[in-house]
Amino acid sequence: MRSDRRPHAEVHSGNGDPSRRLKSAHNNDVRQEIGQSLKAIDVDTKNKKIKKTKARKKSRVFKIVGILVALVALSLVGFLLYKAWQVGGKVFQGNLMGIFQQQELKMDSRGRSNILVLGTTEDGQIHGGGDLTDSMMVVSVDQKKKDVYMFSIPRDLYVRYGIACLPGYEGKINAYFSCLDEGGTPELQKKRMDGMRQFVGELFEMDIQYIAHVNTSVIRDSVNAVGGVTVQVDSEDPRGVLDASLDWMCQEQGLSAEERRQRCPTGHYIDFKNGPNEMDGDKALWFSRARGAHGGMAATYGFDRGNFDREKNQQLVLMALKDKAASTGTLTDVGKVMGLMEAMGDNLRTNIESTELQTIMKLAQEINEANIHRLSFVDTEEPLMSTGNVGGQSIVRPVAGIYDYSQIRSFLNRTIYATPLTKEAGKIAVLNGGGSTGAAAAEAEKLGQEGLEVVYVGNAPTEIASPYRLFRITEETKPLTQAKLEQAYSVSASDQTLPFGLSVEADFVVVIGPEGP
Repeated sequence: MRSDRRPHAEVHSGNGDPSRRLKSAHNNDVRQEIGQSLKAIDVDTKNKKIKKTKARKKSRVFKIVGILVALVALSLVGFLLYKAWQVGGKVFQGNLMGIFQQQELKMDSRGRSNILVLGTTEDGQIHGGGDLTDSMMVVSVDQKKKDVYMFSIPRDLYVRYGIACLPGYEGKINAYFSCLDEGGTPELQKKRMDGMRQFVGELFEMDIQYIAHVNTSVIRDSVNAVGGVTVQVDSEDPRGVLDASLDWMCQEQGLSAEERRQRCPTGHYIDFKNGPNEMDGDKALWFSRARGAHGGMAATYGFDRGNFDREKNQQLVLMALKDKAASTGTLTDVGKVMGLMEAMGDNLRTNIESTELQTIMKLAQEINEANIHRLSFVDTEEPLMSTGNVGGQSIVRPVAGIYDYSQIRSFLNRTIYATPLTKEAGKIAVLNGGGSTGAAAAEAEKLGQEGLEVVYVGNAPTEIASPYRLFRITEETKPLTQAKLEQAYSVSASDQTLPFGLSVEADFVVVIGPEGP
C-alpha cells in the first residue's frame, strides 16, 4: 500500500502524468488569458471613465463660458436699453415702451408727412444769438411712394411775425423762435415748437405735423459718433469750396505742428474739391456753417450766393450722415450706436411719438438716395427768392414781392405734390378785366393751391363783359391744364390772339370779368 501511495504534489499538479501535466499547463494559460482580458476590461473601463470625466469637465467649461457670454450680452443689451430709455425720455413724446410698436406717421390731406427741422447754435463759443434759428429745413416724406423732398428756409427771409418781437412786428424769420415763450419745462418747450411749426406751415401753406429742434453741435457729435462721413461737395465753382475766414481753426491753441498739418493740409481749414470728401465732426459742422469770407479780407470761392450755398451744404452733410448712420457697419457697432444716442439725447428735442420711431428707422433704410430730392428757391430757371434791403439791413425776400409767397407755394405744390397735371407745367397769366379790386391776385392764389403755375398777375388794358374769358396763346399742347381751366370757369378756351395787345410769356390767359370772384 505504501508503494502505491503517490506524493501529494503529484495528485494536484499532475506531474506524474504527462496528460495531466498538459491539462494543467493549458489551464494555466487559460487562467492567464482570462486574467489579462479582465485586466484589459478594467483598463478600458477606467479609460472610458476618464474620458467621460474629461468630457463632463469640458462640457461644464463650455456651459460656464456660454453663461458668461450670455450674461455679458444681456448686460450689454440691458445697458443699451437703459441708455435708449434715457435718451428716448428726453427726445421723444409718449411712453418709451411705444418703441416696440410701429405706428404710421401722421399725414396731410395728400398723404405726406412734413417735418420742420430747426438748428440753433447754443454753444455760445463763437457768437451770441444762440437761440436764433440759423438753420431751417422742411422735409416731406411719402411713406408709400418712399420719396423725400427737402428745402431750406433762408434765415434772413423777411416776414411779418404777427406778434410783438424784439425786432418789432416784422423782421428776419430766424428771430421768430426766440420771440415765443421760453422755458425749461417740457410743456413750454412743446408750446414753443408748436408755435414755430404752425408759423412756417402758414407761410408756405403746408400742413407740418412734426418739428425737430437741434443744437447744431449734434452734427459734430453725430459725425464723430459714426467715425466720420463722406460728403459729396457740389459747388458751382469748378475748384470746389474755400472759406479762409475759418483758418483760425488751423492755429487753435494746444495743437502740435503735426496736428495743425493734419487739420489743414492745404493751409486752409475749409478747402474741399468737388466730389467725395472725408470729414470729421468739426469739419462737417463748420462746412455746414460756412458761407464765405466777407469784406475781401480772406480768400474764398464756392460761396457766391452766401447763405443759399450754406443751406445747400447743410443738406449735403445731413444726407451723408443719414447714409452712414443707416449703414450696416454703424448699426452693428455698439460703440457707434451709443455715440449716436448720446449725441441725439443731448442735442435733439422733437414732438415725434415713440410709437412712430420704428417707422422712421424703417423708412430711413428703405428710401433710396435717388428718391431724395433737394429743392432750391434760387437754382430754378426763374429764381423764386432774391436778396434785398429793408431799413439798412440785408434780407431775403420772394421775387414776387416782400410778403408775396404765391409763386413759392405754387412751386412747392407742383413739385412735392406733383400730379400729371402739375407735371405738364402749363404757365398761366391772370388779368383783372373789370372784376373787383384784387380779383386777379385772389384767383392766382387759388390756382396756385391747385398746383398750377401762375407766371403773371395784372390788369387787362380793356374790360370784358363776361365773368370769365380763357385764351390759349401757345402752340404747345397742354391738354390737362386746358381741361382744368375750362372746367373751373365753365368756358371754352379761345385760340385767338389776345385782344388787348398784351404780350405775356404764358400758355393760357384767364381774364376775370365784372361778375367774377
